[in-house]
Amino acid sequence: MRANEHEREDTVQTWAIRHPELTIGLELPVHPATSAAPAIDRARSWDKRIDQLLAIRQLEDDWDGQGTPAPAVEVVDSALVLALLLRREGIEAPTGVVQGVNGDVLFDWQSPGGKYVEVEVNGPYTADVFIQVPGQPMKHLRLETQEPDEAAA
Repeated sequence: MRANEHEREDTVQTWAIRHPELTIGLELPVHPATSAAPAIDRARSWDKRIDQLLAIRQLEDDWDGQGTPAPAVEVVDSALVLALLLRREGIEAPTGVVQGVNGDVLFDWQSPGGKYVEVEVNGPYTADVFIQVPGQPMKHLRLETQEPDEAAA
């Protein structure tokens, strides 16, 4: 291994979340193994959300005409990595993906029963998760980076 390759490995970050934390701790909807929805429809739903993230990546400052800064490329790239991880874990595609006015990227899941989950990617590999279930207090979780040596453990 060349020295510069080793240096690059030392700076790699990843999401510090693993299954079952994705499906239980974050309380995101999972596709059941016997889901009636065809796999192609699930894939298309995720494809649409990933396309939205790629469009957000192209935004420039003042995207809303109000002087709002565009999300940093590192934030959008972190959201893309998270989307791919969630997709791989069998999580349903979010109901929506949008850019926020604070330079963040938001995913949200809304269920027919009134449950609402929002993941707000607000820094490179950092996010706040808000879970609202009718009749219960809102839950807040914080997702942060994990260094490569921790990921291997």
